[in-house]
Amino acid sequence: MDEYSLLPRNRFFEVIGGMNVENRGDNKVAMLSQIDMSQCVRLRSAIGVEHGVKPSYTALVTRAVALTLKQLPYANRMTVEWPFFRRIVQLNNIHITVAVERDEPGTEQAVYAGTVRNTDTLDLVALTNELQRLAKAQGPHGERWSLLKKIVHGVPAPLARTILKFPRVLPSLWIEHRGGAVMVSSPAKYGVDMLVGNWPWPIGISFGLVKDRPVAIDGKVEIRPTMTLIMSFDRRLMGGAPAARFFRTIADTIENAETTL
Repeated sequence: MDEYSLLPRNRFFEVIGGMNVENRGDNKVAMLSQIDMSQCVRLRSAIGVEHGVKPSYTALVTRAVALTLKQLPYANRMTVEWPFFRRIVQLNNIHITVAVERDEPGTEQAVYAGTVRNTDTLDLVALTNELQRLAKAQGPHGERWSLLKKIVHGVPAPLARTILKFPRVLPSLWIEHRGGAVMVSSPAKYGVDMLVGNWPWPIGISFGLVKDRPVAIDGKVEIRPTMTLIMSFDRRLMGGAPAARFFRTIADTIENAETTL
């Protein structure tokens, strides 16, 4: 048997790397914390009984991020970087982008990132329903996924990579095609405890699997459902102290879900 074989041409492999270049890892810093999910577990069960829809953990985290952006708007920003013109852009609405898996042959290199508009106005049931539509690429999510595939498959790779970078230079295009300042992504459903990512968004929020772990409570070891929450952020937009305040507020909102979410 031959040692290797070449796979057929893959347009996503040729094009998506253009977005990965935007990550600018030298500008990114990450922080993480283990979160007590006891209240989230109870809240999910209570809402499931009352409404027949059990909120996903992604919905809980996304709503916590949206409420924190509303409380601390200094984190709801992006950059415009032209050769001789660099500015920080304050975003006035809260649109959070969520990454979902696309289970289609030949798209293993692609992650579909759909945007939930005005996220702070949605309760957990509405947000969970919207995330389900996003995962199935229904409604505007389907249009956005179709547009991405049309660019990837219908335009020469160098030009496609350039087109996908346009939102970096025009805030209106960023809001339309990338959403806002934050992207949420999680591999938790595959049993992953932690993911430290470097996304082409100013702030990236990831979280791991929720499961029972030993924690110290008032000097005693207890078993509680916990998860690891991770945030990467562009340190040019906020320093360590305001970033830590933003991150801790998200964590506190999640841990006190029964009263905050």
